[in-house]
Amino acid sequence: MRRTAKWYLIAAIGCALFAAVYEAFSHGVYSAHMLLMFLWPLLGGALPFWLLSHGKRAVAVGWLWRCLYHSGIAALPVGSCVTGVFEIYGTTSESLTAAWVVGSALCAPGAAGFLVALGRVRAHRE
Repeated sequence: MRRTAKWYLIAAIGCALFAAVYEAFSHGVYSAHMLLMFLWPLLGGALPFWLLSHGKRAVAVGWLWRCLYHSGIAALPVGSCVTGVFEIYGTTSESLTAAWVVGSALCAPGAAGFLVALGRVRAHRE
């Protein structure tokens, strides 16, 4: 879990650097989606996995739930980035909602799998 938290932190830093460089060359046009893109891997990845790594017992989560959650967290900053690029460019697209829907649809069952695993750990402790 600690290694996963570390990689999510690196991804958050990468997103922040990408957004800073992109915004530097955007001729004074800014997008909240681009500026806050780093929050997805930070709050959705690094923070929860860091908290899970500091628990008293290891949390055993199935590979399917982990893959779903990681894929959802990966889709959300991509959607944020593409939305930011479109906003900076000055256009919109109805297909942008697909990234948000897919990211959320992947995160939800993955997070549910983690919660079930946490419930098993709690039940085992009691």
